Amino acid sequence: MKNILKHLSAGSISLVLLLLIIFTSNEKACSAQDTIVLQVFYDNTLYEDAGGLISNGRGKYLFAGKGDNNLTRRALIHFLTGEFVPYCSKVLSVDLKVHLSGGNPANKTIELRKMLDYWGQGDSDAPGLEENGTSADDYDATWLDKYHNANDFWANPGGDYSGIISNSITVGGPGYYYFNSTPQMVADFQSWIDDTDSEFGWILLGDESSDSTAKRFHSRDADTSEFRPEVKLIIETPDFYLYMESLIEGFWDGTDMVEDLITVKLRNPVSPFNVIDSSSRVAGQYGATYCFNAPPGDYYISVHHRNTIETWSSAPINFALNGFEYYTFKDAVTKAYGDNQVFKFSEFCFYSGDVDQNGLVDATDLLNIFNDANTFTTGYVPTDVTGNDLVDVTDLLIAFNNANSFVSVIRP
Repeated sequence: MKNILKHLSAGSISLVLLLLIIFTSNEKACSAQDTIVLQVFYDNTLYEDAGGLISNGRGKYLFAGKGDNNLTRRALIHFLTGEFVPYCSKVLSVDLKVHLSGGNPANKTIELRKMLDYWGQGDSDAPGLEENGTSADDYDATWLDKYHNANDFWANPGGDYSGIISNSITVGGPGYYYFNSTPQMVADFQSWIDDTDSEFGWILLGDESSDSTAKRFHSRDADTSEFRPEVKLIIETPDFYLYMESLIEGFWDGTDMVEDLITVKLRNPVSPFNVIDSSSRVAGQYGATYCFNAPPGDYYISVHHRNTIETWSSAPINFALNGFEYYTFKDAVTKAYGDNQVFKFSEFCFYSGDVDQNGLVDATDLLNIFNDANTFTTGYVPTDVTGNDLVDVTDLLIAFNNANSFVSVIRP
């Protein structure tokens, strides 16, 4: 919540109760589909203004298009996704409802696009129909500022937003309008659930080709609550969760571990140990939460990383429906099947060096690392065994030692 509230003025925070949550669940033995309705949490209008001094954070209306003065208006909306949508949820559909109060009655196209940076809502409140805005207050987004009076500017005047259109609809006279779910709208919301720090909301772009095209929508401060923008999400929630801790030999320095993508696969406990589901998260030394959709029961987990040896849990783990299990590989070599870990700086780690992911560290891995080191390869590559974005002799030494010890995957 604190990550969201920092973008609002004190007056705006007092209106948090305007957020409406409706949560329904259809529980079953496998994944539940839930419906969540969120009213807009904060919003604003960007008014084209060379000085970046105009806003309307607490106004009753949002504008998209060009006003009578031939200056552009763009509407910003933000929903409190990360706080009210369950972690690891899979978004199935997203519908956005807005209510048009007035403006040019001719049919005009309104585009919906994903914002690319944070922005704020202050306490500015324009009079009348608000078409020309008012003096920006602290925290307000303006044509030039993400936050007014904070020396925090847009990279591009008028807001930083995606070049991809999430949806577009034709808007005419007053009434309700719906941006029905599209794959891009689903992708937008999924990205906000997966990484709440990237949740910047949407922008509504109107017809900016000629004068007097602006559409006037109701905002979160509309007197009639039903007129406020809202989204309806249909999501699939996980059946159970696993908080797992593990360390990667080459990435662990005794104090910190370089964060990287780790995949956990859920496997049947009997041969041939088929994969039932998998979950990927960026994790460091403190681990991460992995989410699975599968019937409750006993499962092995196998852990995969771009240049480590595939490592299995020592025994199946029991998962209950809606349960939350904890498993750490760090504290004992016996936590890995076949004791297949290496002791380094007082902790147990997954073996590094399997850069071609064939299940063993061998001459092929050494050759790949040597070739990349010889050409001073940098960046995110499998041959960077230490995770420092540079392939060098240190990477080669780790792989050489493990190849010399005939390190390979050990499975049930």
